[in-house]
Amino acid sequence: MKKMEKPDLRGKVPESWACIDCGINTAPGHLPRGEMEQALAADWANKGVVQTYNELTEIYEVKAQIWKAAGLEPMGGCLCIGCLEKRIGRKLTSGDFVDDSSLNKMQGSERLMDRREYR
Repeated sequence: MKKMEKPDLRGKVPESWACIDCGINTAPGHLPRGEMEQALAADWANKGVVQTYNELTEIYEVKAQIWKAAGLEPMGGCLCIGCLEKRIGRKLTSGDFVDDSSLNKMQGSERLMDRREYR
């Protein structure tokens, strides 16, 4: 049997889904980078790795200037909605989110959905 190569997901999946300010898991049902790489490498049948979104998920993509205003570099860690809002000093609005990001179309927490004004 051929050994699968371990994929490199640096810059694509965070090292941890824990909010770097309060520690809450922003993505229950998602694997962090190292575990995702291992899971994909072990997926010899090429069935993929299931990631789930639910009412606790706070995965999103905001515009670069919002992330920068929070004091973070791209892929600089995860922030829950509450901690991001504390850092920027205001409540997020739908205009703060990247319009064409698939992450902003997924199910999420009530406060995330409220900020995105999910359609």
